[in-house]
Amino acid sequence: MRTRNKKRLSIAIIAVFVLALLAGCGGNSKDAAGGGSYSDLMIMPGVELAPEEYAVAFRVGSDAVPEVNKIIEGLNSDGTLAGIAETYELTYSMLSSQDMKASAVDMGRTEAGDLAYIKGKGSIKIGITIFAPMNYYEEGSSKLIGFDTEFAEAVCAKLGVTPEFVEINWDTKEIELAAKNIDCIWNGLTVTEDRRENMEFTYSYIKNKQVVVIRKADEKKFTTVESLAGAKLCAEIGSAGEEAIAGDPILSSAPYTAMAKQTDTLMEVKAGTSDAAVLDYTAAKALVG
Repeated sequence: MRTRNKKRLSIAIIAVFVLALLAGCGGNSKDAAGGGSYSDLMIMPGVELAPEEYAVAFRVGSDAVPEVNKIIEGLNSDGTLAGIAETYELTYSMLSSQDMKASAVDMGRTEAGDLAYIKGKGSIKIGITIFAPMNYYEEGSSKLIGFDTEFAEAVCAKLGVTPEFVEINWDTKEIELAAKNIDCIWNGLTVTEDRRENMEFTYSYIKNKQVVVIRKADEKKFTTVESLAGAKLCAEIGSAGEEAIAGDPILSSAPYTAMAKQTDTLMEVKAGTSDAAVLDYTAAKALVG
């Protein structure tokens, strides 16, 4: 078990979204997630907060992580991840499998048994929230789809286990994981040093950022972070958006409301009960106007 001050090797399998959703294309994640209802909202141009990376989280010390990392390498090198990204109209670039191996995570605190526990069940409980384009329901259906959904299914097929997706309270995700109510979190989870103390991360696979969403009617009113001083803000509780607000000297002093889901923050802004929402670029790009 490592201590807080033990140095980890840096991992970076950088995935950059260059182009998100193509306008006017039927059946995309924006339509399926009901994004049309947010056509009166917009992402504030030029305002970006807290660059971040997504990874899959397992229990502290889980020996499932190096096994999953090997599978991720293979899915990257054989083009599977590129194919999944294309399905959700996401264009990205990733480092080569050789670079992934060179950047392997420090497994100094690895503990045996978690992989055998998961394989022994024959299934893996994957903690998620509904978060387009990562995990969400196909329009008019109970079928779960999304980049992370298909990514997880591809990994599980190689691992020889059945994926079981479980909707969780994002604010208690660490508790759910430690209690074995779920086996991993695969839902656009942002890697932070604080979270490393309570989770074991796989390779990072997407580079993301926090953005601010406002009403289009307020486009001239809110143009910079400074213009948001005193504005009513909201973010998903326990999210990177909430952390971005708390860590900014201007935003942290503004009136703030914590919401249960990222989509709830957009509803809050649309209704006018909040002036701006801080949330993941991946979600905002998929849902907003």
